[in-house]
Amino acid sequence: MESGTAFITKASRVAPNWTGQGIDRQLSLHLDTWMRQNHPTVKYKRSVTMSDSPRAESLKRKMHFIFNLPLAYYQCGPNLWWRQDPAQLAQLDTTGLPDVVPLQAADDDFCAAVQKCLPAEACGSHDGKPIILVDWDPYTLSPTNLKRLRAQHTIYMLNHEEKTSLSFSNTYLSPSVRILAVQVYAKDFSTVLKHLLKHLKDTCQTYTSDVIGMLVNVPQFELDDVIHDFCRETLKMECFYPCKTQVLAFESEM
Repeated sequence: MESGTAFITKASRVAPNWTGQGIDRQLSLHLDTWMRQNHPTVKYKRSVTMSDSPRAESLKRKMHFIFNLPLAYYQCGPNLWWRQDPAQLAQLDTTGLPDVVPLQAADDDFCAAVQKCLPAEACGSHDGKPIILVDWDPYTLSPTNLKRLRAQHTIYMLNHEEKTSLSFSNTYLSPSVRILAVQVYAKDFSTVLKHLLKHLKDTCQTYTSDVIGMLVNVPQFELDDVIHDFCRETLKMECFYPCKTQVLAFESEM
């Protein structure tokens, strides 16, 4: 990624009977060596984990911490009223905002407008360029990456009263539920709600009988409580992770 200068390390799993023997560290060292030999243009690696994961402390020691985002994770089955008829989600839209629309193209000016929704720490990578999380992966916010991500994710945008917002979603099966990962880059709850309802409606119209586990990232920490309240009190979803859980992004030189 990033024109061949960076790569993303994913989470690894070690069988319980083999933990505590340094296997994960050896795998990580082997991966670094393999990348240097086979992809010599790669100079940096990035990684993401949750704040309550044991991996977080390890990454803090080995990598440069960039920034963190709040995480809300809620689950629901197909019997809720809005799952039975996703069109009914429209009654929760009291924002008065125009509809979000699919992202067609993005230039540097668009990315600069979206950057206003990011915390200042998101520019703490090696090159000082803003980083966004898209389904757990840290990408530089750029026209090239947005074009690439359009092929893999559902992306909506909204321009209203000189404010630009952007959202991503992706859905896939886990062993127990269908995951809906949503990231909304917006400054106020009304705009976040507009994006979130659209992604929910799209997913629930397609996957009518699945249990859905919805992961939501919004960079504004001041919106964290109201997002949890909306998921829990309005949508009647079940909280899966404790409130105040965060997603942490890291980077290091190879």
